[in-house]
Amino acid sequence: MTDDLSRASAPDTDTTLTDPEGIHVLRARSIPGGRMTVAGHATFQGARVEVRGVSSHGLVSIFGDLPPHGVQYRDDDPQVDGVFGEVDFDWLSRFWLTRTSRFDTIDADTPRPGLHTRYEGLDVGVSDTCGTVSLAGVPQLQLVWLDAGDPAGADWVLDGYGSHTTVIDRARVTLVRRVEWTAIWRDITVTVAGIRDDRALVFVATGGVPDFDAPEITHGENTRSGWSAVVPLGELSLRSWISIEQPLGAGIVAGCVGLFRGRTVKVGLPTGPADTVASGGPVAQKRRGETVTDDFVVHPHTRWPDSSWEWRARVDPGELTDLRQISATTTWNGETRIVDAYRDAEGQVYLDRDAADSTDVTPLEYTVTPIDPADLPTLKALY
Repeated sequence: MTDDLSRASAPDTDTTLTDPEGIHVLRARSIPGGRMTVAGHATFQGARVEVRGVSSHGLVSIFGDLPPHGVQYRDDDPQVDGVFGEVDFDWLSRFWLTRTSRFDTIDADTPRPGLHTRYEGLDVGVSDTCGTVSLAGVPQLQLVWLDAGDPAGADWVLDGYGSHTTVIDRARVTLVRRVEWTAIWRDITVTVAGIRDDRALVFVATGGVPDFDAPEITHGENTRSGWSAVVPLGELSLRSWISIEQPLGAGIVAGCVGLFRGRTVKVGLPTGPADTVASGGPVAQKRRGETVTDDFVVHPHTRWPDSSWEWRARVDPGELTDLRQISATTTWNGETRIVDAYRDAEGQVYLDRDAADSTDVTPLEYTVTPIDPADLPTLKALY
């Protein structure tokens, strides 16, 4: 794993989703081949609220624990834990937005499923938003070369999947884009998470395992929730695709990170009877929307039909390198606190039993310690 790699050129900064210049950024609109919406979170009179777009009155629709003044068209619904309302755009601050674009067809110009970003003017893949931290405590991100041919520069190296990757300082990237395809496989609507050669990794998030014989399907003890399968690409009837852009959060804050076949992953030992991997052996862990290869499977967290889930892969300890245990602290309300997790979608930092907005805490301070495979920690569910 390359430590403290730096670049001379300026990063590709895009503050549209964290500092929108006007209400037009929040308006839903048609785009060639589809439609785009913007939603997320912002601060209104000191309260963190959900941003739900632009209303017919030309105001920003919000939801949350809204104060009694400054909100128009209030709807205090007693059946929900919060209040709906509309406010002027200029009264909002500290935005953390997500831009979702839905397209009706998949064609030769559609980007492959996985995680993408813009770097030095190019569209490149991202191994995962969890990332890693150098031994000097600098947050980093691993990029994957997507174009045909070899990348320029000596910093790119081949990984165990035949792709070129490089590690950069995390500060070089501001936004990431998650791409997923929708397809029909054996009369089932599936999501395509990744494509490698002529094989596709597909999954169904909820709904249970189908009752017909399908040896391709992999699932855990919970047959009522999500499952995944690796199938020939030619068996899919491709339908539509989605692009979800969001700010890049703080990434890995607690746990063990290493290289598995040359790709950065969070790694640890599984716990619980519902694991989709053999007990006792290490597993790699990723969120939905990360770049996954066909050795990852859907892992539901509970036995409920609508269980949350993540991607997990069995790991051969002999293919693990550069293992490092990472922890982080930050200062919030004048007190130094241990960081337990970070929720990218909301820009929220979790401090034991408290949650704080990322703009309310100081930059995370990391402690990084190399470890041996025998000292791997147990995994927790990713946020």
